[in-house]
Amino acid sequence: MTDTPRLTSPKEVRALLEKLGHRPNKGLGQNFLIDANILDIIANTAEIQPSESVLEIGPGLGALTERILPRAGSVTCIEKDPTMVKYLKSRFSEFTLIESDALDVDLDALFAGGITKVAANLPYSVASRLMVDIAECAHRPELMSLTIQKEVADRLVSPEGSKHYGILSILTGAFYKNTLVKKISPTCFLPPPKVWSAVVKMERREVPIVGNADYPMFKNLVKSCFSQRRKQIGTILKKLGVSPVDDLLADAGIEHSERPERIDIERWAALTRLLS
Repeated sequence: MTDTPRLTSPKEVRALLEKLGHRPNKGLGQNFLIDANILDIIANTAEIQPSESVLEIGPGLGALTERILPRAGSVTCIEKDPTMVKYLKSRFSEFTLIESDALDVDLDALFAGGITKVAANLPYSVASRLMVDIAECAHRPELMSLTIQKEVADRLVSPEGSKHYGILSILTGAFYKNTLVKKISPTCFLPPPKVWSAVVKMERREVPIVGNADYPMFKNLVKSCFSQRRKQIGTILKKLGVSPVDDLLADAGIEHSERPERIDIERWAALTRLLS
């Protein structure tokens, strides 16, 4: 490391950004997490072992990176902003840096190469998509410790029957057990976002609820049904040309009159198996 301003000091972070001639980019979701306690919670939640390889998405100035590096065997970071890339290279040496949009990176190849944990303050505009993309990877990581928008966290961890339960809960929940670890005030960031955030933990299920072969149909079924979430499941399936509807639903343990948000992941999986 060369120049080492404290990345948890608002004053020093402002001075550093000024020195870099950088204004936080709203489009990239650049709200720098400056609360040491929250950064420690993210790092601790990841349960990183000294032999493990860790992925960080959107490291920014490296406040979380500097907590992960001493704990892990190796760290790979994906950063899109050229100014952040240049600064990260000047500040840290023992890590791999991929200069790219995370949505353009072959994440499954990284996980196949040995990365087993993800610790990240995810860019909020793409957080939902990234979590689903990672869950869908054949070599999905064992555990993820993520900072995301509180509203998205509510959708991620919601059980069936709650108002936030939906596509995100189901598609990630087929492969992960999701829990909310800590709510985060906007004041923990620089600049403060307009919304609350949260740290979530995603632990890979030993046995996925949906097999890889059934997953494409499972995803298509869930998305189709939730596009009409106010309707009864029997009515939706009839419109989709499914027959015999009531026999299939009975075999999956679902009532004709149930609405999509009342159906748990296991029964969505059972229905998918019957349809395939």
